[in-house]
Amino acid sequence: MKPLIRSEIPVAAGARGASGRTLVRMRRAGQAAGALAAVVITVALTAGVSGPATADAPVDSTVGRAECGPGAAPETGLQGQVPLADRTSGRSRQGYRCNLELVSQYQGQGQGTVGASYGKCQYLGTILPSAVTAKNKGVNVIDMSDPRRPKLTDSLVSPATLGGTWETLKVHEGRGLLAAVSVGLLSGGFFVSVYDVKTDCTRPRLLNGINGTNLTMPAVFPGHEAGWSPDGRTYWTTGTVGGTIAALDMTNPAKPQVLYNGTTGLVNHGVGVSADGNRLYVAEIPAGVITFDASDIQQRKPQPQLRRISTATWPDGMVTQHLVPFTDRGRPYLLAVDELGSSGVRILDISDERAPRVVRELKLEINRPEHVAVRGADTAKNGIFGYDSHYCTLDRLTDPTALACGWAQSGIRVFDVRDLQRPREIAYFNPPAQVGKRAQLVNSAHAFVPFGAAFSDILKDYPDKPPLYTGETDMTADWCMSPPRFAGDRLWVSCDDNGALLLRFTNGAYPLR
Repeated sequence: MKPLIRSEIPVAAGARGASGRTLVRMRRAGQAAGALAAVVITVALTAGVSGPATADAPVDSTVGRAECGPGAAPETGLQGQVPLADRTSGRSRQGYRCNLELVSQYQGQGQGTVGASYGKCQYLGTILPSAVTAKNKGVNVIDMSDPRRPKLTDSLVSPATLGGTWETLKVHEGRGLLAAVSVGLLSGGFFVSVYDVKTDCTRPRLLNGINGTNLTMPAVFPGHEAGWSPDGRTYWTTGTVGGTIAALDMTNPAKPQVLYNGTTGLVNHGVGVSADGNRLYVAEIPAGVITFDASDIQQRKPQPQLRRISTATWPDGMVTQHLVPFTDRGRPYLLAVDELGSSGVRILDISDERAPRVVRELKLEINRPEHVAVRGADTAKNGIFGYDSHYCTLDRLTDPTALACGWAQSGIRVFDVRDLQRPREIAYFNPPAQVGKRAQLVNSAHAFVPFGAAFSDILKDYPDKPPLYTGETDMTADWCMSPPRFAGDRLWVSCDDNGALLLRFTNGAYPLR
């Protein structure tokens, strides 16, 4: 790989500084991330800009309940809730379903936070230490071509997959490439692995190994989150420490090159990239989005820079997870998915990219402020991720009809978004709780990674914080954290405890006409 290129992010003249409270939260987030980070990449920090995302009027966040057809096992409480009574009685071990049914499952060792899928295959992400200590090390490859007999066909073992892939395991559909970064415990880097999954998704081939081995060339770039540019030529990575961000050139996936390395602020999360590759949307911690001009990187200019265009924040979120740019009826929008804080999903109008405007929010009933006490009681012993959105996918990026999300303990949720102002839920699948299976699920982040202690200082400023339970999780509801994938009437998903799942829509819920 090319040597590290150090760059700072130019800030537009006259940009406003972040509020004191926001800066305190960001420093605390950075401190907490640093406490867990395996590798800290040090680059120069730049001044930040901060501004609220505007709204012309109060923004509605209510979403109508799904109308369940035959074969349902509906929720027994609020929309998105796994009630404490169901957890105590054992009812949650049966799961809940509405207009979605299970076609196939491979549980194996569980799922390390975020997995991916391509064709007939699923790829289960990894966490440390199980990535190197489990019976089936590295990223497990599941062939689901015969739904009755899903099978493990390969385990991808390379420096990146053994280093804990966290939220970097991503597929580029068009090119058939699977990439991952060695994240470590929370934020790392140094190794990236790129696999060809197009030739045979059941036997991915490592493209950037050295002399035919599974070793890959180290370099310096951040790792916690990652995302592909739409053309598949650039793989963006971000780190939670120091607001680090890098662009890797994947034009020749056998020889990834570091194009850019810099910082965007104190703490970064996931990214989204515009259709032409010229705009980069970076999720902030705490909640918000930074829009950058990334045309230097897209056009492969020498000594490229990211140029900050705008920053939008909102008050009721704690961590923005990732962004999805899309267009509807010719108008550009941005989907912003918040992790933690029960703040759900936002739709931003980005017609004026210097002043992004929130036009709609999506929250389940259990996410509403009046139910904060109920949320705390339900999830008090099941880890830091409660009823929180995490990763979402649109069925298409031009005039989308449906949105599917991994919503942690609320399971998989699917919404009709043909009218962005009137979204409604059309289906859900919350898989059975895996109480008593902890010893088997060595690769489940839910089963083995307590986050509460590391984030306790950050969360003191938030009245709607999740429980800070740091003991052994009670496993009374799964964590569904991965981005679903639409394929006809099927939905490819993975959850931490239940592993790889293939679902099918029922009762004509989807496709939408």
